[in-house]
Amino acid sequence: MKTVTLTLLAVISCFTASVAQNDGLKYIRKSDLFSYMNFLASDAMRGRETGKEENDIAATYIASNLLRLGLKPIPGTSGYLQDIPFTAKTIDRSAAVLEATDAAGVRLVSTDSLISLIPPSSSIDITGDLVFAGYGYTDKATDYSDLKDIDVTDKIVMIMTRNPKISDDPKYKSGYRFEESVEVQKVMALMGKKPKAILIVYDAKNLFHDAYSSGLADMLGGSSSVSLADKPGMGLSLKIMFITGYTADRLLSLTGQTLKSLQAKIDGEKKPCSRLVQGEVVTIKIPVVSRNFTGHNVVGIIEGSDPLLKNECIVYSAHFDHLGVNDKGEVYNGADDNASGTIGILGVADAFSHLKKPPLRSVVFVWVTGEEKGLLGSQYYVNHPVVPMEKTNLDINLDMIGRSATPADTGNFMGIKPNVTKKDEIMLYSEHKSTQLMNTVLQAAGKTGVKVLDMGPSLEMGGSDHQSFGSKKVPWLFFHSGIHTDLHSIRDDADKIDYDKMEEVTKLVFLVGYNIANSKEGIRMDAGK
Repeated sequence: MKTVTLTLLAVISCFTASVAQNDGLKYIRKSDLFSYMNFLASDAMRGRETGKEENDIAATYIASNLLRLGLKPIPGTSGYLQDIPFTAKTIDRSAAVLEATDAAGVRLVSTDSLISLIPPSSSIDITGDLVFAGYGYTDKATDYSDLKDIDVTDKIVMIMTRNPKISDDPKYKSGYRFEESVEVQKVMALMGKKPKAILIVYDAKNLFHDAYSSGLADMLGGSSSVSLADKPGMGLSLKIMFITGYTADRLLSLTGQTLKSLQAKIDGEKKPCSRLVQGEVVTIKIPVVSRNFTGHNVVGIIEGSDPLLKNECIVYSAHFDHLGVNDKGEVYNGADDNASGTIGILGVADAFSHLKKPPLRSVVFVWVTGEEKGLLGSQYYVNHPVVPMEKTNLDINLDMIGRSATPADTGNFMGIKPNVTKKDEIMLYSEHKSTQLMNTVLQAAGKTGVKVLDMGPSLEMGGSDHQSFGSKKVPWLFFHSGIHTDLHSIRDDADKIDYDKMEEVTKLVFLVGYNIANSKEGIRMDAGK
């Protein structure tokens, strides 16, 4: 009789949970997601860059929706905005210049066409000799080194993109933009030799002439850096920048060579032709202006229904900032990156707010700023959480959940082939520390019809805000629809979003969070994990 009673209670409990879930699911609607998107990713929002007025407007817009939905504000306050002190360092482009003169003081070139790989941490005013260092490449296996017989210490060093092994690679027949695995390794090796500056130029065989024609200038921005005010030092004291092919040829003019002829010599003879450019002096002036400002995370809470378990929580996170506008005034709308994730957890908040009974644990929604500046908002939150990190059971992070593969997804992004998922698919990154958690995801996937692609713990490129939670030993799930060639470009627009997919993925992550928040035992970690 007791067994029958327990079985009946279990069935009733499951039925009740299912009814509750369905009550929430019906409030996740693509019409609402569409409305949110057409505000956040509009041209009027000017790319929601951290430190700009439109970023504050986005934060206020999210907060106003939390007030409408009845979420609880940050404890001890009457509002949803978590103030963050920032320091910004911005290049004064109007006064930035590279100049070169010969021994007689005759000007060879003067240009402001400079694209920063990483903005400097302070103003730069340097003068020095110029060294051409080929590709800046070293290969220990073949004993090839562009740096072997040349002194680059305290010099201004020019290097070309790619290396001798891939300068004719058919993989890059449509043009080589920038591949981190190739270029960053070269730059790091050069930095160890302490040059005054590194000038990067697109090699002459490349179909792209410079960082402007390749679109890399748009992706990098490169005019400003932002750091948490209590953690200064973002940016580099060393200047690393892209120059144009024209500037490179003018800098090389005293050698009687061009970039094209020097590359042909290196590739033809299979040996370096690095050299000091005799009789030439290069000056680089990069004024940097600092300012302090206050940015905002947005935080709302659904308080748990259990007297004890409500002191624990799960967190939904997404960043709402993007890249702002380019030098032409064109807007990086950031529809997929990451208005889509921002809107997804607005949909989840809507679902939770309409439950007749909240789950056992509290649910914390965190929209963070400064992700594009280095995960700054999420770093701040995990150091100033509304529920202690040791009581935070899980972070569910959404970053780019709005795209589905189309025939236009060709080419590559920063050397990476697009891997955009299909209409009914979403990528899941996780650390695989709990079989129970993964089963919870798969059960939710089965209910929503979304195919979850298990990607393991490591992203192919970049990072997102779950990493800040992971640094505090909080389990995390990261949902992502894949890399596309519109990423970090002015083409990431609202009309390319798959709203049917967004609705289904939002429902999926609602179910995952609901089941964990409503589980009496919480997350069971696998043995040894």
